[in-house]
Amino acid sequence: MTYLEALDYLGSLESLGIRPGLDRIRALLSRLGDPQDEFPSVLIAGTNGKGSVAAYLSSILAATLTSGETCVQRPSGFGAGVYTSPHLVHFEERIVVAGEPISEEEVAALTAEVRRAIEAERASGGDSPTYFEATTALAFLHFARRRVPIAVLEVGMGGRFDATNVVTPLACAITPISMDHTQWLGDTLAAIASQKAGIVKPGVPCALSRQTPEALEVIRAEAARVGAPLILAGDCDVRPADADRAGGRDTHGGTRYPDPPVFSLRTPSGGRLDRLAIPLHGDHQVENAVVAVLLAEQIARRGFSSIDAKTITFGLARASWPGRLELVPGRPELLLDGAHNPAGCETLAAYLRDHQPGRRLALVFAAMKDKPADAMLGILGPLVSRLILTSLPVARGESPHVLRRMAAQLQHDAEVAPTVEEALDLARRAAGADGLAVVSGSLYLVGEVKRALAGSRR
Repeated sequence: MTYLEALDYLGSLESLGIRPGLDRIRALLSRLGDPQDEFPSVLIAGTNGKGSVAAYLSSILAATLTSGETCVQRPSGFGAGVYTSPHLVHFEERIVVAGEPISEEEVAALTAEVRRAIEAERASGGDSPTYFEATTALAFLHFARRRVPIAVLEVGMGGRFDATNVVTPLACAITPISMDHTQWLGDTLAAIASQKAGIVKPGVPCALSRQTPEALEVIRAEAARVGAPLILAGDCDVRPADADRAGGRDTHGGTRYPDPPVFSLRTPSGGRLDRLAIPLHGDHQVENAVVAVLLAEQIARRGFSSIDAKTITFGLARASWPGRLELVPGRPELLLDGAHNPAGCETLAAYLRDHQPGRRLALVFAAMKDKPADAMLGILGPLVSRLILTSLPVARGESPHVLRRMAAQLQHDAEVAPTVEEALDLARRAAGADGLAVVSGSLYLVGEVKRALAGSRR
């Protein structure tokens, strides 16, 4: 099997759609020798911010492992595994070891192995796994073969019935919960929180971002039911390290940090970090970094004793998470943000108001059919002087003409660009040299823009 054949095969499984449940992934992993049991892990769920937490934690672990950590008798020189989704440009971004994406050759070889296991399961009357289940199995197999000392796993959707939830992690985390994927997770915050809380396990500590009272009540009840200790980010003392630069309160009445943020932190366990500088933009990233620190503290108690204030500070400062409030230099600058639900758009809007005031803004926007694009446009539309709508090269992408009708109902003038390249050109010209061209609405759109900027292959 070649690399392209592997991608075609995995892509063929997308026709099965999203089918929450753990029976298929457990059967597949069993045929592969249960690779998920061969390494310790950390599991991160939530609506927004889980990928950022994974990026921060993996960077902390990279700083730790390069300093000689040999947890659970693993040989030095092997870095942490990281599994995230979706990818922006290349499939290999989903599966990373020691900062290096899985190679095309490894994708081909491991996909062939996964395919044989799937065909054997089908031959015995078993059900076919979905695309996400197959790629999750591929990631676990890669991590086991590479003998990673630990894997950081981002939940795909929900938690309770997500394919990643077959592991028993050293620690887990739940980032802020909001309304998203309602057709699968439920149409109330309580129902969605119940699905996210399904990752908590007996005796496994869970770091928790600040939540709405409704979501917090559900998570507390589930943690009490299974006997999982909660560590709350809200119990931390977090302050801007440069109060004179921070500028007081943000548009939500919270603390405003420098951009990018610099802050001090005191954790409930007594941890003290006096100056943490993070490279990701937006005040909300402080909370994501705090959750990563809380996870790091728990991991340190469970075998990774080399994690300390120095490695945490070093790791956070070198974290990278493309496509999330990512500023691309130029005239004008581009701001790429994969906000794909109303809560994410609110975060983007707050960043634009608090940290980009007075700039002329032009927005390139596209969204999936299953997203509340009208609500998203209602949040971002009033902030921009020009709105350009374009299409996504996937079946689930919403028509830009449908988006334009939504914009018109909101009394926003909008125009349609048939390609991403044309949309970018219109946005740049509309923003002007000193303005800001913003791209948002979907991670798939951000990926297409990155391809366009790099002239990259699909």
